[in-house]
Amino acid sequence: MQLCSSSMAYLPKLFFLTLSCLLLHDTSAANSTAQLYVIYMGSSSNSNGETGVKTEKSAHMQLLSSVIPSQESERLSLIHSYHHAFKGFSAMLTKEEASALSGNDQIVSIFRDPILQLHTTRSWDFLNAVSAVRSNYQYPHGAQDVIIGVIDTGIYLSFFKISPYRPNCHPQ
Repeated sequence: MQLCSSSMAYLPKLFFLTLSCLLLHDTSAANSTAQLYVIYMGSSSNSNGETGVKTEKSAHMQLLSSVIPSQESERLSLIHSYHHAFKGFSAMLTKEEASALSGNDQIVSIFRDPILQLHTTRSWDFLNAVSAVRSNYQYPHGAQDVIIGVIDTGIYLSFFKISPYRPNCHPQ
């Protein structure tokens, strides 16, 4: 009976040890999950049309295959290959793979591409995006090779403290 009660005293400690090992295993697995990274390889070189783009993509795949283990070959894919504005690509990588890839001489920088949430309600009115459906028929190729960047601060000039048209105040 004495032996049974002394072994029961170790039961909570054993439970705590098992639980902490499981939690540590889960956090280490979470740190190795693949996230979207953009790999910047410098300014764009005017490649020789379609063959140049295919050559760049195969070079990007070769770089990826050098860091992604062969047992995880299903992750060996490009999300996007950049060749107009700059040279590079995006892929799903772990932190370890991204740091290993950053040691390559062809790579200028690697950064995570986070998913951002839109925090605006009036930008589409400002861009007259409501009438964009009709304009596609008028200009069928009008939306190609166009980058639009809008920073909507949400500040109105009618707001009293920042308005340059306050009474008894000169614009600064």
